[in-house]
Amino acid sequence: MQNPSESTPDWAAEEAYWRKQHSQQPYADQSLSYDAYAPAYRLGYEGAGKYAGRDYDEVESSLATDWKEAQPGSAIPWDTVRPAVRAAWDRLSGVISPRDSDRGVRGSI
Repeated sequence: MQNPSESTPDWAAEEAYWRKQHSQQPYADQSLSYDAYAPAYRLGYEGAGKYAGRDYDEVESSLATDWKEAQPGSAIPWDTVRPAVRAAWDRLSGVISPRDSDRGVRGSI
């Protein structure tokens, strides 16, 4: 997994990307704006650096804790934002290539 500071876009570029792509993601709750999900995308972005070299499944519970601590009283529960966090993580870690039309969505295994 790459560190976000190593040859990956800065947060401003990632934020612009997700602002444009968010509404097309199947997990996007249409009653909530991109701005409601922005902290989740940022958590995935920052988590990819914070937990660099580790598999997402190893650190998901830590990311959930990070979400709770960063979003006290948030109206959006972890289960709702988890796919957005994972999508940002996967994008930075190279799990899903930029050409994949369903980027950020995991198929059944």
